[in-house]
Amino acid sequence: METRIAFGEELLSYAYAIREDVFIKEQGFQNEFDDIDACAWHVVIFVDGTAAATGRTFPEKDRPGVWHIGRVAVRKEYRGQQYGAAVMRALEEKLKDLNAKRIVLSAQVQARGFYEALGYTAHGCEYLDEHCPHVEMEKEIG
Repeated sequence: METRIAFGEELLSYAYAIREDVFIKEQGFQNEFDDIDACAWHVVIFVDGTAAATGRTFPEKDRPGVWHIGRVAVRKEYRGQQYGAAVMRALEEKLKDLNAKRIVLSAQVQARGFYEALGYTAHGCEYLDEHCPHVEMEKEIG
């Protein structure tokens, strides 16, 4: 299999398609797309030319050096093959290049172990985002 990791504004339609499949059709979220998409860095992993996984990152307002990672999604047929971890590594490398000091994210509770295995630590209480339990997590990188 040929795998390609790409960043860029021209990838937004691919990222949207993956997120629609995972978050809207599969998980039932309704408020998936927002204004942040226009100013975020997006990564898409292509496997044999098919968009398989995505994620985005953007700076936190009024928090210098702190960046948010979110909307990490892997299409069902590509799960269990480390593409989620590859998305995270690609985003973290981009953030190191941008001199980020800390990464924050809002993890679905069912994915908490995935992020912990990548070095993220949970803090605060669980909360609902739409219908789904989430927890805030963070990682120092700088």
